[in-house]
Amino acid sequence: MTSPGASGLPNVITDGATGRRISLLDWQATNRRMSWALGLVMVALLGAIGYLLAQVTNPDSAVFFVSLAGVLGAGQTVVAFWFGDQLALGAAGARPATKDEHRYLVNVTEAVAIGAGVPTPKLYVIDSPAPNAFATGRDPQHASIAVTRGMIDMLDRQELEGVVAHEMSHIKNYDIRFMSMLAATVGAIVILRDLVLRWFQFGAFGGGRGRRSSGGDRGGGNRGQGIMVVLLIVLLVLGPILATMLRLAVSRRREFLADATGAYITRNPDGLASALQKLAAYQGEGLQVSEGVRHMFIVNPLARHNAVDLLATHPPIEERIERLHRM
Repeated sequence: MTSPGASGLPNVITDGATGRRISLLDWQATNRRMSWALGLVMVALLGAIGYLLAQVTNPDSAVFFVSLAGVLGAGQTVVAFWFGDQLALGAAGARPATKDEHRYLVNVTEAVAIGAGVPTPKLYVIDSPAPNAFATGRDPQHASIAVTRGMIDMLDRQELEGVVAHEMSHIKNYDIRFMSMLAATVGAIVILRDLVLRWFQFGAFGGGRGRRSSGGDRGGGNRGQGIMVVLLIVLLVLGPILATMLRLAVSRRREFLADATGAYITRNPDGLASALQKLAAYQGEGLQVSEGVRHMFIVNPLARHNAVDLLATHPPIEERIERLHRM
């Protein structure tokens, strides 16, 4: 079932549902490559939008619009890479945990970090009775885990170990960096779309003033501009939708792998399965957080846990529990 690595964490695990063997080292390397590739793709996509925007409004301003889009894309990437963790923690209302106040959580996390072979992440607590947790950061050396007060109070030690190991898996597998970059891609496209809509409201799309021509060329120029308008609309409307659906699909897939990896870290799939059962049964006060960070939590703070649709941030919790029991 497993192939142990130097830290004691298996380098190869077997998916409990499909029986397919997964190399964690290959998965980590793929996440690192895809993180940087996403940054480049985002800059290229925004550059294309900037070019089309210039062709629709004023071709003479192409350099300006392309540069604006490139700066926006690069800025979003830099912010997501270097400051995404602090933004996520702030959006969730997390505060630093202390050994005096949260000794139980600190002890559990230190033990799990040893088993996972990663540095102990910074710990944060969210003052909410709703049980939940998430991990953030760009790599294992710069990572944080936030846990709600309700999670600490509700779970026994084995269950809390399972939850912390799940979040530790996201850190070790570089899931959090990849998801931050993917979220930045969506955000940058949405920002540029909103800017274009505002320009449209103020009449910026006046008809390609830089390509006014006379005679027979005018019809061809209008057709070309029409094509540019269609392409721009497609990128601005469908781009965020497709990118969001991709982000959610990737998020669901990574939850399954984090469950499996976390179970192998603790050598106790039942601990995490029991924790998920308690989370599914919870009927108390919900955790109010912004939409941008909901996909980061171990379960969606607001959605129905068993929902199955393309816009779900997490797979059905019953399916996750079943896969853990099969391990």
